[in-house]
Amino acid sequence: MAAVGIGLGIFIFLLVSAYTSEYITKPDNTAGCLPGLIAAVWAAWPFFHHAGVSRYNFLHPVPREYKTPIKQAFAQIRDIISDVSYNFGDKWHVSTADVNQRRILASLRFTDEETKIEGTNLQNIHTRKERVQRLLEMEVQFKDTGNDSTIVQFDFHPRVEGAQWYACDHIVSGLVSRVEGALGPGTDRGQPADTKIPAPPWWLVGLGALGVLSLGSSIMTAVFK
Repeated sequence: MAAVGIGLGIFIFLLVSAYTSEYITKPDNTAGCLPGLIAAVWAAWPFFHHAGVSRYNFLHPVPREYKTPIKQAFAQIRDIISDVSYNFGDKWHVSTADVNQRRILASLRFTDEETKIEGTNLQNIHTRKERVQRLLEMEVQFKDTGNDSTIVQFDFHPRVEGAQWYACDHIVSGLVSRVEGALGPGTDRGQPADTKIPAPPWWLVGLGALGVLSLGSSIMTAVFK
């Protein structure tokens, strides 16, 4: 969704700035840049909002209840975290695994490769591989329902170098799938964050007002020039 927002924002910027400069504020060919930029932000904001909420729901999935006693669920998830490995040997480092506190804290640190494009003009553009760091922190919380079932809550916090902000996503989805396979199908105990577009925030309304004032000023300048 963010990519759609960027593409739409660029299109709206070019359209609005060109139309404004050509038909409204001519001969001032730069007066349409600010209104075009503000229109682009307005057009892209719903897509960025939706992408941000979806990202939050991915990294902080809804708690799920499993028909497994808490000690058994704790042990199974602890074993999964200890056994799984990535990139031929990178493993989770567990800093806390306390069944009495009903939580597990773990982190995974590894290096990865990204391809970077370099060059000052079309004739000497080239690519090179660059080693970058990844860090994924995880917290797992357990709640005993008292009916031989357990509610499990995952929270992930990735930090990545480079441009691939999604570099840890396959680890997150893979680990959650492993747990689901080990504990059996679970039931959601909560609601994900709503992706419905809310009312525009005040900063966006203020930005729109600034665009209207700027456009009005440019029109007055063009009329009385």
